[in-house]
Amino acid sequence: MQDRIANKILLIGWDGADWQHINPLLDQGLLPGLESLINRGVMGNLATLHPVLSPMLWNSIATGKTADKHGVLGFTQPHPSGRGLQPFASKSRNVKAIWNICHQNGLKSNVVGWWASHPAEPIDGCVVTNLFNGLKKQKDGTIQITPGTFHPKTKAETFAGLKVHPDEITANDILPFIPKAMEIDQTSDSRLSTACKLLSDCASIQSIATHLIQNEPWDLTAVYFDSIDHFCHAFMYYHPPRMRNVKEEDFEIYKDVIGGIYRFHDMILQRLVYLAGQDTTIILCSDHGFQSGNLRPLATPAEPAGPAAWHRDLGIIVMAGPGIRADERIYGANIIDITPTILYQLGLPVGEDMDGRVLIDAFKNPTDVQTISSWEDVDQPCGQHDLNEDDDTDSLSDQQSRDLVNQFVALGYIEDPGDDLERAARNCQLELDYNLARVYLSTNRFQQAVDVLAKLVDEMPWEDRYWKNLAHCYFELGYFRQAQKIMESLYRDIEKPPVFSRVFLAKTSFELQEFEQAKQYLDVAIALNPKQPMIYVMAGRTLVRNNHLVEAQSMFCKALENDEDCAHAWVGLAEVHARLNRPEQAADAALSGLAILYRIEKAHWILAGAMLKMGQPNRAKQAYETLLKFQSTRYAVGCHRNLKTIYRQAGEHTKADFHGQLARESLIRRRTQRRDALDRREKLLNLPSIPTIKERVETHRQERPRPQGGQQTKADPGSSGRTFTIVSGLPRSGTSLMMQMLAAGGLPAKTDGERIADEDNPQGYLEWEEIKQLPKKPELFDDESLDVHAVKVISMLLTALPRKHRYKIIFMSRSIDEIAASQAKMIDRLGTEGVANIKEIAKKLRRHREEILEWLQSRKYVDVQVVEYSELIKDPMPTITSICELVGLEKLPNAKAMAHAIRPELYRQKSQVISDAGH
Repeated sequence: MQDRIANKILLIGWDGADWQHINPLLDQGLLPGLESLINRGVMGNLATLHPVLSPMLWNSIATGKTADKHGVLGFTQPHPSGRGLQPFASKSRNVKAIWNICHQNGLKSNVVGWWASHPAEPIDGCVVTNLFNGLKKQKDGTIQITPGTFHPKTKAETFAGLKVHPDEITANDILPFIPKAMEIDQTSDSRLSTACKLLSDCASIQSIATHLIQNEPWDLTAVYFDSIDHFCHAFMYYHPPRMRNVKEEDFEIYKDVIGGIYRFHDMILQRLVYLAGQDTTIILCSDHGFQSGNLRPLATPAEPAGPAAWHRDLGIIVMAGPGIRADERIYGANIIDITPTILYQLGLPVGEDMDGRVLIDAFKNPTDVQTISSWEDVDQPCGQHDLNEDDDTDSLSDQQSRDLVNQFVALGYIEDPGDDLERAARNCQLELDYNLARVYLSTNRFQQAVDVLAKLVDEMPWEDRYWKNLAHCYFELGYFRQAQKIMESLYRDIEKPPVFSRVFLAKTSFELQEFEQAKQYLDVAIALNPKQPMIYVMAGRTLVRNNHLVEAQSMFCKALENDEDCAHAWVGLAEVHARLNRPEQAADAALSGLAILYRIEKAHWILAGAMLKMGQPNRAKQAYETLLKFQSTRYAVGCHRNLKTIYRQAGEHTKADFHGQLARESLIRRRTQRRDALDRREKLLNLPSIPTIKERVETHRQERPRPQGGQQTKADPGSSGRTFTIVSGLPRSGTSLMMQMLAAGGLPAKTDGERIADEDNPQGYLEWEEIKQLPKKPELFDDESLDVHAVKVISMLLTALPRKHRYKIIFMSRSIDEIAASQAKMIDRLGTEGVANIKEIAKKLRRHREEILEWLQSRKYVDVQVVEYSELIKDPMPTITSICELVGLEKLPNAKAMAHAIRPELYRQKSQVISDAGH
């Protein structure tokens, strides 16, 4: 056993913490606790794993292993009966966590709030599971304790009494986060109560953690806070800078929430560090980051675990304590490195079957890392549950399982299982298989991923995400034509496919040496999404392949302008410098990429070559040997050849001969692989046919119907999970034109054709006559087909929209004088009765529009964009871009066609002119 570096270790998890949020607060001096920790320790980025789902990631942090090994592959798993779901539990984990290894070595651990830690494991120490914050007060003030929440059980009542309940959060507690909280109408806005619940959960974890640190003996305390991630999911939408589709009043009320929760965590951190003592090693980490700024999604994908679209690949790590360097950065850290690094500090060997490594650069005087083949082979009590014992006393009841499952549904991470329990179990297993495939894909085990995904597309060919990932795997395996065909087939029935598919098709065209086609795809992708870094990276790679190095450098720089943490852009820049014989710049750029993502093989290859040119063979040797540790096949021959030369020049002939032999063996393998690769390039495989988009959408509704009823009542805003696209405004304000534009863009109008075109509207009205009965028939929106249609709802009917749905409303605004004149002319032509006085019409219309817009702005289940009719006619593209962002590019893939639907000659009457036969 090696010497112990750390006396005690306090591991603090901040789910979702991100340097992009933290650094501005540090610069303002608002995080003194974290700043102090950084100054006396090391800091750096912490790369995540894929898929970026918290239960999987925090178990990888606790084990040093990827999810295929530890077995926690999502939020829920099928119930053993095959009917319904149950949450992943501590019994689901296949391997030992760090606290189990500590138990085997006579060390005490406290574990607080860790994902999937229920039921509490009987380790030497204390465990408070992830169900702690689910404890609720009864009517008599007592707390009903869920069995298995605490270990030891004798301390359950004491621990439960430390829970902070939402009703204990006062106005003074919430005002630092939401200074304008008093202005919120809580009858229609539940965001304040959400903040109170999240704040009480955070305070609860702190309460129990400080109690354990002060009152229980320990060598390791691991405490997990989910609050930053949950606050970000609830309020990052309102974080500065204001997104265009965020209401000004919402922005003003909620803009300070994210900064506030970080400052609260800083206070928590200071207290934890103080109580732990100066001789304790502090490790602060997050499992992933969180998108902010211009890379925030405009909408959350409507699929299981859709909220993960907000997660960024880089989290944070800070370490301070005995033996750790002061005020330094470390590079290339990954979440799977946490457990090996803790073992190293505790003087324990690292499992050779662990996927992570010791962050050796963090230490002042590092010693050699001792290893053990596997801690799983150590056959002695470790505090894990004995799965052979028939003891369910600590298992969740069916109702408790349902409650926790419903919590995951509410957060958007899983689908509502509904009433069909067998279907729910089947869909859950498919989701776990899909997550497993993504683990294989992210760890370059592409054939294993294909084996899983091929079965998934065979069973559910209507699931787009299965096909997209299968295409990715085939691309990585060299089946470029097959990958291309899959992506083309997915969007064959729409004129303009989405941006991501264009980027992918550019990649396949690039590999098939169809360079002009690749360039065309990328040019369009950049025009549609000029802020997406990876599009510029792909464009740069295409230009490098064609030896247009100056233009390629410009592309990589543009990617970095949009995201300075885009590791692949740095590596692209390194390749440009290397080709231009700029070894110093190539090395700097390669190191910048590796500082973000350590396992980019090309970066190590470029770095090694640059070091050789700079006369630093030892540093080149390190880079080549690192590549070989990755079991790189692409660079194996070159690595062994160059290492042979380096060792020969250093006089180490035995090692030189060793690498020479390996180079010859690798060359034979590479020649075979190249022949196989040539065979694969154009090969097409026997795969199921891909249904059309319409067929896929319809099947998806049948196979995974949206929940009806359930936990939420009909009155709950947005509770149905369905979102509708509405065109509204005053009569004669341009609503028909907008319906025509949406239809041209790819979103068809819901119309019965009863109202035909006439001289007042020669292009047609595109109306649905039955919608006029909306106040009496709100069930009209139960029509399954409305999701994929635009619906015209005149402004007077908007208040009748059922609250259980969400709405994206395009509200047409036009000069009131023009509208009044147009309405008067139309009434006169039709011979119907109306207000005769145009000024009186204008007065009533103006008041109505002001009232309805004010009403819309106050509805949390409504996203509204006001479109000025005259501006639309004059310069349509800025408005069209905003509309596409609101509605979604997947529904409006043909933006240019929307502009072509506008006929300015029909805008015949401007303000102050009585006659108008416009749209």
